[in-house]
Amino acid sequence: MLASAPAAACDCIRLISNGPHFNSDLDRIAKYYPVAAEGVLERDGPYAWRFNATREYRGPGERFYSVTLISDCTLAPQELNALTGKPIFVLLAKGPGDHKGKYEISRCVNLLGADIENALRSRILTRCKRPH
Repeated sequence: MLASAPAAACDCIRLISNGPHFNSDLDRIAKYYPVAAEGVLERDGPYAWRFNATREYRGPGERFYSVTLISDCTLAPQELNALTGKPIFVLLAKGPGDHKGKYEISRCVNLLGADIENALRSRILTRCKRPH
């Protein structure tokens, strides 16, 4: 699988920390997602949110990222709304075509539990060149 696409479709990947493909899946995920950051999500419309990055591990260094519903892999609106105002670590995927300039928070790689989040953060930090 190439780094130009996510590790696998949402309905195909299951990150299981003791699974046989866990490390290779982490590597593919760490290579693919253009933004890895800690921050706070805010509502920005009925189906729009704004992620305010407080610590960016990788990305273009924007103050905030527009988040919207892009694909079936995006967290559902009620899940995104439940996150508003709370500090979170996320990997953001760029939107294609009509969604250019927008990002999605994919359920495939986000909010999967502390052990998965720490493993992803560790993988990204080993590849990261941006100063903390």
